Amino acid sequence: MQILGTAASGLRAQQLSLDLTADNMANVNTPGYKAAEMDFAEALAVPAAGATRPGSVSAGAGTAGGQVDLGTGVLERATGRNLAQGDIYAAANPLDLAIEGAGYFRVALPNGQIAYTRAGAFRLDANRQIVDSRGHALVPGVKLPPGSGALTVTADGQIKVTDLQGREQTVGQIELAAFPNPESLQDIGNNLLLPQANTGPVQTGRPGATAGNAALGFIHGGALEQSNVSLADTMADLVKVQRAYQLNARMVEDGDQMWAIADSIRA
Repeated sequence: MQILGTAASGLRAQQLSLDLTADNMANVNTPGYKAAEMDFAEALAVPAAGATRPGSVSAGAGTAGGQVDLGTGVLERATGRNLAQGDIYAAANPLDLAIEGAGYFRVALPNGQIAYTRAGAFRLDANRQIVDSRGHALVPGVKLPPGSGALTVTADGQIKVTDLQGREQTVGQIELAAFPNPESLQDIGNNLLLPQANTGPVQTGRPGATAGNAALGFIHGGALEQSNVSLADTMADLVKVQRAYQLNARMVEDGDQMWAIADSIRA
């Protein structure tokens, strides 16, 4: 019976939506996190065997009946990200960095790949190299000299420290990256992203209009970008998805009962 297949596709779709919504809710406090979104499409309809649509008569002109099509459910079409800017708030660590704009930080993975992230919670490792919260080195690499004093990061990505004599010096330059189609970046977990074939060529450079790369955005030192997940909206979505899942489950039960009745009649 077609009703079972249609309901089953609905259950699968709502389960995917439920998982995605729960993941968004779990990351409501993750710096730089962008809410995941899922798009569904109607599956191809099929002709109903032996069923026709009756004709109609309007203003003296008749129209012939036609074929009746049955829906076959829904299919996942695409999973993307809401790339809206998150709120920026002050943080105590001068290496907490927030991007205002479309850019991404680059970090080096253990396998040699370059990953991209908006999560700017950086720190110094044992070798005084700037790394992210999981120890991935910032790209290009920046290593602070021994005995460095107060640290600041400017809007255009310059890393400045005071030396032992209290003089300020620039010890590194942060670069940002951007893509023509950032929605297609692949999420590999831990707020890290990898480019795909349709992401387009990466553009890298110094942030800020003074560096000629305004599209990359600016950096706020001593600040973090808040997740753009709305807890209120996500909770409302969760209720709607759960309700839709229950309705599809009820459709499966009703279809099973109808099948049982049809079998008993044939017997």
